[in-house]
Amino acid sequence: MEIPVTKIQEMVIKPAPVFAFLKTLPLILLSLILLYIAWLIFPAFILMSLITMLFACYRFRYIRKTLYIIEPQLIRIQRGIFFKRTDIVEMYRVKGAHVAAA
Repeated sequence: MEIPVTKIQEMVIKPAPVFAFLKTLPLILLSLILLYIAWLIFPAFILMSLITMLFACYRFRYIRKTLYIIEPQLIRIQRGIFFKRTDIVEMYRVKGAHVAAA
C-alpha cells in the first residue's frame, strides 16, 4: 500500500482496494444468492438483488474514500462520498501508539 507524505510531519493513509472488497464481499455474495433465487423461484428477487449490489458498490466507495491523516498531535479521519465528515482524535487519547522511522 502506497502512503503519500504531504508534509514532513503529516502522513495520509487510505484503505486498499482489497480491504474494501473483502469488507463488501458478504453483500456481493448475498446479491448473487438473491439473483440465483430469482432465476429459480421468483423473478421479483432481481430487484432485491440489484438493490443489494448497489448498496455494496456504495459501501466499497465509502470505504475507499476514507482518509486517515496522522499528524504529531492528532489523527484526522475523513469519511463520506456526498458529504464529508471529519473526526479528530488527539494523540494523548491514544494509548500504546509507537512511531518508528523506517
